[in-house]
Amino acid sequence: MKKRTITTPAFLVDHRIEWVIVFGIRTESVNDFIAGNLKVVIKSWISGAAGIIVGSPLDVLKARLQAPKGGAATMTTEPLPTAWQTLTRMVKSEGASSMFKGIFAPLMGLAGLNAVLFVSYGSILREFEKQHNLDLLQESNNGGSGTYVPTLSQVYIAGFGAGVAGFLFSAPTELVKIKEQVSRVPRGSWEVIKEILARDGLRGLYQGGWITIIRDAPSYGVYFWVYEGMKRLLETEASKSNAWQLLLAGGTAGVVSWSSIYPIDVVKSRLQMQVMPPSRGSSASTHTPSTFPTPTRSNPSDQRLYGTLSSSSNIGSTVRPYTSIKDCVIRSYQAEGISVFYRGLGPAVLRAFPVNAVTFFTYEWMMDALGR
Repeated sequence: MKKRTITTPAFLVDHRIEWVIVFGIRTESVNDFIAGNLKVVIKSWISGAAGIIVGSPLDVLKARLQAPKGGAATMTTEPLPTAWQTLTRMVKSEGASSMFKGIFAPLMGLAGLNAVLFVSYGSILREFEKQHNLDLLQESNNGGSGTYVPTLSQVYIAGFGAGVAGFLFSAPTELVKIKEQVSRVPRGSWEVIKEILARDGLRGLYQGGWITIIRDAPSYGVYFWVYEGMKRLLETEASKSNAWQLLLAGGTAGVVSWSSIYPIDVVKSRLQMQVMPPSRGSSASTHTPSTFPTPTRSNPSDQRLYGTLSSSSNIGSTVRPYTSIKDCVIRSYQAEGISVFYRGLGPAVLRAFPVNAVTFFTYEWMMDALGR
């Protein structure tokens, strides 16, 4: 029976890092995968890096727009800055390099992202294929050509599993990236990591971990589902998908997946932006942290680590931090209304297409340069 090779789309190169598979799904080891697919890993990393660099300015802008505007618990009537105003103020006060803050953390994890995405997504679909083949044998039916084509439901499940798999690395990577993006004080990723570990230990790197899983799992599921569905819709009998069809499929998948989970992303960002109370026994100051990082003179370590936002945000008031996902949702809504959960969606959607375009172009170029 002819087997169908299952591959991961080249466009899926967001900042999330995939690593382990859960739910008891059997997978091939990462070492075996890399040994047999080194060229794929190299090409995916280079194409993914290109996409991250191109999308960085809009990603930073998205994070700035998602930040809490003031600390009041009641609805604010202060007009909010537009995306363009936020961008111009940021560049004017912090320089053009501010558009690339937090870029090192996702670049560090990109090889793991692509390698384990291939493993997790492909392994889950292979389990479906094995069951499909067993069913054919039991029915004594070769099913025509015998080519296995996963259903879109199976594609969604495989993507969902790949999203869950990324928790161990996606949570700390997102945390470090966001803390760099919303800070006016220049800090490198390694410095942020070391200071988080010194303040809160390994636990500190998983601030906002649960909401990261809640965001990533359905996001990846929707991405793969739309990507595969668009490919099948655009394919013709005469030929397989060409470049523009794959580009359109990847871009559409990125837009739809981001739109479907964007309110969750806002909550995740806010939970990871805030300064958490120091762990018990920590030498850090025990001052009451703000909902959004607001360093004080008595806490220079916080200022180095978290910095401040541009003057467009009222961050002078200190309030208790969010205590849970539910608390963040309720208090964000009370202070800023339902629109708060869609603030920054424009830059996120605009980012999807150029990131996918550059990623696809670079991936195809590397395919030719290194040999297909």
